[in-house]
Amino acid sequence: MRVRKALSTGALLAAPALLGLAPAVPAAAAETATVVEGQPSKPGGFSLATCPTGTHLTGGGYQWTPDGDADRLVYDGPSTDATTWGARASHGSVVAYAVCETE
Repeated sequence: MRVRKALSTGALLAAPALLGLAPAVPAAAAETATVVEGQPSKPGGFSLATCPTGTHLTGGGYQWTPDGDADRLVYDGPSTDATTWGARASHGSVVAYAVCETE
């Protein structure tokens, strides 16, 4: 399942001028971010979330369902291919999320 959310920096830059506080810095181009959700991992396995073509990885995170008190997060970070975010717990299940920006 994929989750997409667009974020606009142009509106944030224009807000001070609209309120009469200070001149706005012109936005060269509005950037958008896409959040991609990976498949839930099997217990103790990896979940990977890969950015779509035309975007690049800028960050990520995870949702963790622990399996007992001894469970711990083993990995939460970028994959070796630089387009994928991965997450893994020692016993429980995780879902990785990748934050991808348009190029």
